[in-house]
Amino acid sequence: MHADAPRPAARRRLWYALAAVAVLVGGYFGVTAWIRRHVDQWIQAAVGQPLPAFRLADRDGRVWSDADLRGKRAVLHFFRSRCHSCDLEAPAIRDLEARLPPDVVCLHVMTDALLDFPPELTAATIAGKAFARPVLMADAAFVDAFHQVRWSNVTPVTYVVDTASVVRFGLRGRQTADGIAAALERVR
Repeated sequence: MHADAPRPAARRRLWYALAAVAVLVGGYFGVTAWIRRHVDQWIQAAVGQPLPAFRLADRDGRVWSDADLRGKRAVLHFFRSRCHSCDLEAPAIRDLEARLPPDVVCLHVMTDALLDFPPELTAATIAGKAFARPVLMADAAFVDAFHQVRWSNVTPVTYVVDTASVVRFGLRGRQTADGIAAALERVR
C-alpha cells in the first residue's frame, strides 16, 4: 500500500461521517418542510373565515378591535424579533405602507410576548423596523384564531381581509409590496 493512500478503516470512518452529515441535513430539511406544510394548512384554514373578535393594544396604548376594521380592507402583518425573513421583508412592508390607499388599514401583529422575548428586544425590533402603521402586541387567542399560538415563531405571515371582515388571503413567508398590493386589489 502506498504511504499516502487512506487506510480502509479511515476510509470507512470518512464514509460514516459523510453519511451522518447527510442524514442530519436531510432530516433538518425534511422537518422544516413538514412544519411549513403543517403551518400552511392552518394559515389556509383561516382563509374564508370571518375576522375573529379581538381587542389588542398597540405600542402607543390605543386598543384596536375587529370593529375598527369593519367596512375596510385590512392587512394583518404578523412578525417577531429574531426573524431573518421578517428583517428582509421590512423594507417592502414600509413601501407597502406608503402606497396604501386611505381605505386600507394595516396593522402589524407582533408575537414576541408569546415567545417570551425580553421587552428590550421587542422595543429594539419595533424601532428597527420603523413601521408607520400601528404595531399590536398579539395575545394567544388572537394568534390561535389564525395559525395557532404554538406556531407563533413561524413568521412573517400576512393576512388580507375584505370589507365584509372575511380573511381572503393568507401569505406565509417574505412578501413583496407588489404581492400584497395585488392581493388587496382582488378583495373589496
